[in-house]
Amino acid sequence: MKRGLKLALPCLLAFGTLFLYAADKDPELQPFQGRWEVKELVENGHVIPHDAIREWLPSGGHIEIADNALMYVSPQDGKKHAKVFAIDATQYPKGFDMVTREKKEAVGIFRFDEGRLVVCLSDPEDGPRPTEFSAKEGSKRMLMVLQRKPDHAATEKPTAAATSPAPASVAAKILTDAELAKMMPGTWRFKDDAGALIITVNGDSTWSSIREVQEMRLFKKMFVQTPVSSGNWSVKNGTVNFLCTASVHPDRINHNLPFTIRSISEKDLIFVDFVGRLGKAVKVL
Repeated sequence: MKRGLKLALPCLLAFGTLFLYAADKDPELQPFQGRWEVKELVENGHVIPHDAIREWLPSGGHIEIADNALMYVSPQDGKKHAKVFAIDATQYPKGFDMVTREKKEAVGIFRFDEGRLVVCLSDPEDGPRPTEFSAKEGSKRMLMVLQRKPDHAATEKPTAAATSPAPASVAAKILTDAELAKMMPGTWRFKDDAGALIITVNGDSTWSSIREVQEMRLFKKMFVQTPVSSGNWSVKNGTVNFLCTASVHPDRINHNLPFTIRSISEKDLIFVDFVGRLGKAVKVL
């Protein structure tokens, strides 16, 4: 990688020297197989714009995975390169390492999320394996979200429905601050490891959040909602700043909690939260 971490997909190994494991012998490798594109990239707290990913990654953001090898054609030299990875499905989160015969060049974790591959990596020299999917400032970690690319055969003869433009209300898009402020009001639901966080953004520049968890009560599982925080919000430079004035977390009171909005539609939004985690919220009201 040009900047920061000395990992990702450097142009190092020729394909003939790699030690490979067949996907048909390891079912954990099956979901990785195919062609992928890096859609989201966060490095050490910095959100890399989608248009800059091609220049940021040696792979240009396009990767093909066959067995346990990452293969790509470098936009810089036009040559095909490959890199081996190893996974460990016995740990949580599941482990994902970039390896050579001599050492591990990067240690990380991975998960599959609604067809996307999410990978968080760090250089072993910079610290231990990540334990959460975040790349906040100072962590020296990189967070990538990859989307599987459609098969070539499926794109050769697109149907009329596939070639018709999607309604503008459905397609997510980058907005100006004024447009973003107009679209933010509503109730947004975001799932994380603790359950679900529901944030209500009001048109009068106030907001409140509740935590929803599933508990066993009277031998029946129930969703329990508990108020968490509230305050005022504003938008500046594509970031929604949530000023916290009341919270069950005392350390957040009178602090600003910025959420950088990557894209937003009438149904959902993609964001990077105040600790550098990439997430998706769905509008429920």
